[in-house]
Amino acid sequence: MVRRLVVSLLATCTLFGADHTQSLFDELQTFSNLAKETKETEFYQPHIISVYKGKDLEKVGAQNLMQALWLVPGLDIYGDNLDIKTAIFRGSNPFAYGQSKLFIDGVLVNDVMFDSYSTFLDMPIELIKRIEVIRGPGSKAEGYNAYAGSIYVITYAEDDDGGKVFAKRGSFRYRSIGFYKKWKIDDFHLYTEGYWQKDHKALKAGPDSLATGVWGADNIALAKSGKVPLWLDNYSFALYGDYKEIHFKLRTNRHKKGAAYGLSFMLPQRDDFIYTPSLIGEINYKKSLGKYNLALQIGRKYDSFKNDLDVAPPGFTYHVGGQEVVFADGFHGLYEAKQRTDYAKVEYAYIPSSRMTLKSGLLLTKEKTYKVKTITNSLDGSGAVVDYSVIRPFLNPHAKRVRQIYYLSADFMIDSQWSLYTGINYEKIIGKYDVVNPRLCVVYWIDDENILKFLASRSNRDPSWQEMFTINNTTRVGNPNLDPERVTAFEINYIKKLSTDDFFQGTIFYLKNSDVISNINPQREFHNSCKNSIYGLELELRKNITNSLQLYANYSYVYGKDDHSHPIDNVANHMAKIYLLKNIDVHLDMSIMSRYIGAKRRVYYDNRPKLNDYIDTDIAMRYKYDQNLEFSFVVKNIFDNDMRFPSKPYTYEKDYPITDGRTFMIVLRGTF
Repeated sequence: MVRRLVVSLLATCTLFGADHTQSLFDELQTFSNLAKETKETEFYQPHIISVYKGKDLEKVGAQNLMQALWLVPGLDIYGDNLDIKTAIFRGSNPFAYGQSKLFIDGVLVNDVMFDSYSTFLDMPIELIKRIEVIRGPGSKAEGYNAYAGSIYVITYAEDDDGGKVFAKRGSFRYRSIGFYKKWKIDDFHLYTEGYWQKDHKALKAGPDSLATGVWGADNIALAKSGKVPLWLDNYSFALYGDYKEIHFKLRTNRHKKGAAYGLSFMLPQRDDFIYTPSLIGEINYKKSLGKYNLALQIGRKYDSFKNDLDVAPPGFTYHVGGQEVVFADGFHGLYEAKQRTDYAKVEYAYIPSSRMTLKSGLLLTKEKTYKVKTITNSLDGSGAVVDYSVIRPFLNPHAKRVRQIYYLSADFMIDSQWSLYTGINYEKIIGKYDVVNPRLCVVYWIDDENILKFLASRSNRDPSWQEMFTINNTTRVGNPNLDPERVTAFEINYIKKLSTDDFFQGTIFYLKNSDVISNINPQREFHNSCKNSIYGLELELRKNITNSLQLYANYSYVYGKDDHSHPIDNVANHMAKIYLLKNIDVHLDMSIMSRYIGAKRRVYYDNRPKLNDYIDTDIAMRYKYDQNLEFSFVVKNIFDNDMRFPSKPYTYEKDYPITDGRTFMIVLRGTF
């Protein structure tokens, strides 16, 4: 639609002559800005982007943010021994958490401990209006370095009014309730949302790492198989408000779950847990003065990590201080770390004409650990409980990082067919290193229906707390001298607009990663271990076959090698995702959704065979009783396929199961 307006205006320009060229471009920019406000020009943005509507995701059976992200081209999900989930973009370092950023209504929610947003992947789909996923370096939020991709969740807070309530019941005794509500009174807007969810998920796994002999021959007999605690107990609440130029946002997420496969890759007890609460508060001020825009932002974030579990079973033998110690009652540990992040951002925009936007800004962050607790059995094997928080903490209690990011960007409409975006981020970690990251995107509108983008960019991933500051731990050893991971990316994107809502897009990319961080080595210490080169292809199609039948499909291929000619490990070379959504009548619609995840190579010294490929297929039915009440029934993994996340070598011999056969979900939704 926007492109048709462009063509019409160009025709008008030829009739009225060159004197009207500037006014033409003013009109072009007006239409462009209007389209951006109504979310109709995602494909004209200087990014490679995929957009998903929450209501469509509800219809095809996605239950939360993670299940929605399963649909993204080139994106895979990895779950580790702590069941921390990570979105893997284009095969970039599958064992690193912070390679992508998650923003919820413009607020960055990655934590400090792991630079992860795993706890937010359980966010119910009923609270999500739209998801925008950018693949490759670059971020829509100026000043942030997104290493491999960025995810933007937009809630219903942007609506003027309305509300929703929902309730769910499903497999593993899952149950959930939630709501959102929006009010508008003159210039004052208020939005609130909340949800609670709980299940009793436990999956069969084992034998654990003791069976590999990595803990010594004396402990092999202690290896166990059994039910892995993957249960969830989660509640969250958000409150937003704005009055004219002032906006505030508050979000808390209390996320507690089973201890999964154990901190040291030994099977924990059913009630062992990981608790990762977070609290984020932010205030924004925006002022427009003609050609000048000013935006100020200040915020504080609290997040913490608490792991209470049986680390090792009774009879475990371990060498402490050169002496062999037998822990007759096993080894129990409580590990807790609390972090605080303060941040402030100022951005200045100058719009000299409708064809040009210039921005500059500064983002300051200060991350600090303010509490570390380590309580375990005495290391002499006596069974006494000792507080080692001071003399033997599991994390450096003085960990801190101060970051400054300066950025400049310029957006030009060169003529009726060419536009240019260029920007640069300068990041400085005080006392450590500094990094310069440039970015360039050229957009060429071939005609009304065809668009080409050429992108070149560089970005980095700063090491997370666990990679730098973990101490007194044999399964992960921190390294405070790590350099950031770096990526240089080259991408070409072609878009074919088939109609207002339908499109095809294809992307080819080449990535050069350096200083890749990993602890897959005999010492389990984090190092900047290697460089690698990755290339690939992504194809994406959205098509309304008829007025009542919608098709969405994508395919991705990725391949790469490190600087020792080893193929990149634990990455699916081939992935394909598809759904068909059929509106049978005004009350009933049905869908089928399927994804293929290809086989994954192991790290070169891991003698286990490849992790098998799998197909995951879901069916969903939604019945809409009236405008305000609907019911959904979803069956997942209908073919009962075996699906697993890869385990690291010398831990669990068998890989981590994702689910146990078929599962179901019943959902009741009401709007008001």
